[in-house]
Amino acid sequence: MGAIKKFIQLKKAQKRQYWSEDKLKEYQYKKLKKIVKYSYDNVPFLHNKFKKHGFNPDQLKSLEDISLIPFTTKGEIRKAEISHLISNEYNLDELKLIETSGSTGTPMKIAYDEPADDFSKAINLRSHIENGMGYFDEWVIFADPEHFPQENWFQKFGLLSPHWLSLYEKPKFHYEKLKEIDPDILSGYTSSIRILAEYVGKNNLNTFDIKKIFTTSELLTPQVRKIIQNIFDADVIDHFGCVEVNRTAWECSQHNGYHLDIDSVITEFVRGDEKVSPGEEGEIVYTSLYNFAMPLIRYKVGDMGVPTDYRCDCGRTLPLMKDIKGRVTDYMQNSKGEIFSPIIWTTMMRKIEGITKFKAVQEKKDFIKLNLEDNENMSAKVVQKSKNEIKRVMGEDMAVETEVVKNISKEGKKRSAISKIDIDWNMV
Repeated sequence: MGAIKKFIQLKKAQKRQYWSEDKLKEYQYKKLKKIVKYSYDNVPFLHNKFKKHGFNPDQLKSLEDISLIPFTTKGEIRKAEISHLISNEYNLDELKLIETSGSTGTPMKIAYDEPADDFSKAINLRSHIENGMGYFDEWVIFADPEHFPQENWFQKFGLLSPHWLSLYEKPKFHYEKLKEIDPDILSGYTSSIRILAEYVGKNNLNTFDIKKIFTTSELLTPQVRKIIQNIFDADVIDHFGCVEVNRTAWECSQHNGYHLDIDSVITEFVRGDEKVSPGEEGEIVYTSLYNFAMPLIRYKVGDMGVPTDYRCDCGRTLPLMKDIKGRVTDYMQNSKGEIFSPIIWTTMMRKIEGITKFKAVQEKKDFIKLNLEDNENMSAKVVQKSKNEIKRVMGEDMAVETEVVKNISKEGKKRSAISKIDIDWNMV
């Protein structure tokens, strides 16, 4: 029944994107009141937080009153017991647990109940279907193999049935797989698609009849967009979001900015305690309207964005975010010329129990310095495992120097992977 529920949710979501602004705001307010009241009554962490700041759900008289609710930070979520973050009405063993990528060094676990997971996937699908993806298209997704899902019954018939490719595989392997599949749609990590595009271009390989390319999880610069677009001769549609609340914004074919999924998540842009004006850069704050198992209310995700009051020519009434700031990290390259997506660092390190925060700095093509933040679970075994994993992925000739430090230093929005070398894309 999950597949049917997702399809129903998808159809409803497609209609909502054309609702009037007043109707969308009314919908948001109704959802906000419900989840805030529920959180106060059933979620220990939020109940205590609200009471400490003198907030009561009865104070919500309009959408603007969301400013009365205290912010929640990543640090608070990391420190809290997960049993305090989830509703008293749910059993943790029955929930779907997803680990964040830990792009700043420390992953977190996020819990979804089944209805929230269905709704979340429907919102994600909306951004694909609205940009021309067909239900039976050959769809390839580049992702962490730990996130490869089990096949649903309807996918046996080719319906919304993606082919999953590991980000750890080399571009030559990816290209050979794509020749077998002959894809209509490519999606996944921006860096993985960029590396594949560079490989195809440098080797003058035949491309495919790709309709759309969807990038996500990493900042898409104009330069990278142009590279991918030119190699595959396909429109690139960028997505934005986070594991904690899933898809939150997406481009349409007009490329006038990122449509905000305000029917699933309220997105605020703030500086300090105040909302910024259109055209000004602000810190992004999310309030999920659908995940009652683990509600996140006024959650500071750590990204920066620029809202706009411009209305898209496509006719959708979902408002726009003009630009995204942050999430810039570095590609790395070994002495063989193999180029590695920045995302591999978060996927490698989170597999090793005992690592909380880390910073990897590539000093030379055959030398990486890895700092690990000390904690009660840190040990010589953990350090050795980290070295072994780096060598397994990046090559045995990669020298790895590790140091356990008291604190990982910050550089603005903290980057976990930094490269000090010049990448030679001709070697890809």
